[in-house]
Amino acid sequence: MNIVDGEPDDGVTTPINYLQSPFAHIARSGQPAAGEKTAVACEPPSIAEVDSEHDGLLAVDDAPPMSRRRLWLALAGLDALLFIAALDLTIIATVYVEVASSFNALSRAEWTVTSYMLAATATQPLYGKFSDILGRSLAIAFAVAVFLAGSVMCALAQSMDMLVASRAVQGLGGGGIMALIFVVVADVLSERERGRYIGVFTCTWGLASAVAPVLGGVIVQRASWRWIFWLNLPVCSAALVLVLFFMRLPRPGGSAREKAAKIDVLGTLAFLGATLPLLLGLSWGGREHAWTSWLVLGCVLGGLAGMGVFAAVEVFVAREPIVPPRLLRRRNVALAAVGHFFYGAAAYGPIVFVPQWALLVRGADAISAGMRLLPFTAGTVVTSVGGGLLMTRTGRYRRLLVAGSLLLAAGNGLFLVFTERSGQALQALVLVLCGLGAGAVIQPLMMAAQAAVPGRDMAAATTLCAFLRSLGGIICVAVLSSLGHSVVRTGLARLVAMRPRAVFVVVQVAENQAAAFAPGVPDELRRAIVAVFARAMHVSFAALLPFGVLLLLVCLGFEHIELHRERKQTIEQ
Repeated sequence: MNIVDGEPDDGVTTPINYLQSPFAHIARSGQPAAGEKTAVACEPPSIAEVDSEHDGLLAVDDAPPMSRRRLWLALAGLDALLFIAALDLTIIATVYVEVASSFNALSRAEWTVTSYMLAATATQPLYGKFSDILGRSLAIAFAVAVFLAGSVMCALAQSMDMLVASRAVQGLGGGGIMALIFVVVADVLSERERGRYIGVFTCTWGLASAVAPVLGGVIVQRASWRWIFWLNLPVCSAALVLVLFFMRLPRPGGSAREKAAKIDVLGTLAFLGATLPLLLGLSWGGREHAWTSWLVLGCVLGGLAGMGVFAAVEVFVAREPIVPPRLLRRRNVALAAVGHFFYGAAAYGPIVFVPQWALLVRGADAISAGMRLLPFTAGTVVTSVGGGLLMTRTGRYRRLLVAGSLLLAAGNGLFLVFTERSGQALQALVLVLCGLGAGAVIQPLMMAAQAAVPGRDMAAATTLCAFLRSLGGIICVAVLSSLGHSVVRTGLARLVAMRPRAVFVVVQVAENQAAAFAPGVPDELRRAIVAVFARAMHVSFAALLPFGVLLLLVCLGFEHIELHRERKQTIEQ
């Protein structure tokens, strides 16, 4: 075996992929293709032999081989589900003011976004383990059904309280959709095949983030905001039919009673009892309540204590732990989990705060502010697709991790050069750099975790990483928003002290920042207010940089584990 920079060369001997057909070795007449070296030239090894040698790799499982056409149709269904779930995560963030205004409840407008994020984040690890026990098809169907039920409830909401609760229901399903898609891809594709397809899903996520502001603005301007939710029904229904009809998913064995006995009920209650108050405290802190308030401190400290209880249940009580403790004893899994947390912050920060920069400092409208993210999306598309193809061809991912995290950290650092006079060319350049880094990291970071575990732990590892990525994004937004709001409050108070006659305008700006760009505001006062916003955004961008640097340090610690050409047995039969 040739070694290049500590990694196996692409010319390593590779075993035949018997998943193509149980008789593939006969069809090939024992002769490898031109230029290919094979480790097997006769009868395929038994499942037990392969599982023992390759940590859960399978030559044959109970899912029949899929034709290329069936695979593409099934993946198209998964892609459509991901697009809708990601779209609903961000589209309301651009129109929540208009939505809340229809209920005369602007003070609680942000909860239409927050409730979805909290519910989606809190349930992701649960879907992984439940799908192991009950089956992927049932888990996906349940997640889509809950998402659609929440969508109908949102469309019919007659009050802000009902809308916020409905968005939480929608998030319960959306979190499962986003987590299970990457689990299902690992069920039907080998590690080496996965890269080229997951690149498409990454592009879809970026496309949804870029399209959401424009689509949301168009729907609100041309129709009712309720159509945002009605449109989910035909798309998700058609996508679910494609997935369930065309995708051959492994089925767990055992009776319904045996499956029910495996569900970690105590662990589930402990996990939800820990994550929900923790996420609520992080969402409230520095925005609706001071970080030192008893409500915020009680939620955060209670959530952390609950995490300790959850860990004890998983180690000492659970028969089928939601997060098996053995996962974190593997170096690459532990690094991938921590890396996803920092990635969620470093990559999600620009998506949230660059449109805010455009709105608060440049006076852009919601649609044009959202379009400022197009360079970020373009960069993500280039490296996610290119990186996936590179991993498929070479089986290597460490260089992508290091290079991508370096680009993302550099891009986050360059936000500090933004000023009120910064042109769109500079902003686009920085966003492209961040997008290139984000796209290069997201696939190999997940692949590093999946390649390091046996098949039975793949779903748990995947959903754990997805949960920590979402948690990192929530914490990043909470910390950066808190710092920014603190600077704005202080700056506006000083402005009133220096310009008492401007108190009426400043009070309006404190409630609605767009009031700074109203026609009647004097230019000098507008420049002073914009300077306050610019200082606040500068502080937020400075707080974003450490997340990118820490991600880079984590990525330097990964060891290379070759991506296999065989599938792993991901569900116990």
